[in-house]
Amino acid sequence: MAWCLRHGSSETTAWELWVRLSSSYGEIGRHYHHLGHIASSLEEFDATGSDHSLLEGAIWFHDVIYDPRRGDNEAASITWFFDATAAWLDTSAAAAIARLIEVTDFRRPPCDDLHSWLMVDIDLAILSAAPEAYTAYARSIRREYAHVGDQAFREGRTRVIEGFLDRPIYRSSGFIGREERARENMRRELACLRSGGML
Repeated sequence: MAWCLRHGSSETTAWELWVRLSSSYGEIGRHYHHLGHIASSLEEFDATGSDHSLLEGAIWFHDVIYDPRRGDNEAASITWFFDATAAWLDTSAAAAIARLIEVTDFRRPPCDDLHSWLMVDIDLAILSAAPEAYTAYARSIRREYAHVGDQAFREGRTRVIEGFLDRPIYRSSGFIGREERARENMRRELACLRSGGML
């Protein structure tokens, strides 16, 4: 991982971390929160023109722990990240990255700083995708929650979407123009859920 090398790790350590990271993102049951999500998030990051290296680091690690059955994935990802980088990453940089991972817990109040806005907007970029890509995303989320019955899933997913629609979805300048497309996608899914179906 070039990012690790830029921040002080050895080549051996960076390779070992990549193996661990890719193994975590490649776990069985990950149908959306896998390396494809990280790759598309990094593409979104590159498209912003930002050179904020700590934001890039947060993207790499923010979903390293992901289990739909647990409610502390962000905190667990932060713990994993601290353990994996403690030997070589500057402590202030690690703390800043942890804060950026934390803001992807959408149950928390939104933060009011530019890098947090950008982290969240990048993580939610899929919401403003073309309709067919959004549908594929929604179906992937359903597969990740295969352990939940259809009715319970519809109820939970409805609450999630309603929560997003109750406030602005995007807050950074490069994403605000994508707001209405995201809302159209989510309203389409919501209508389907309320009628007893799924995308």
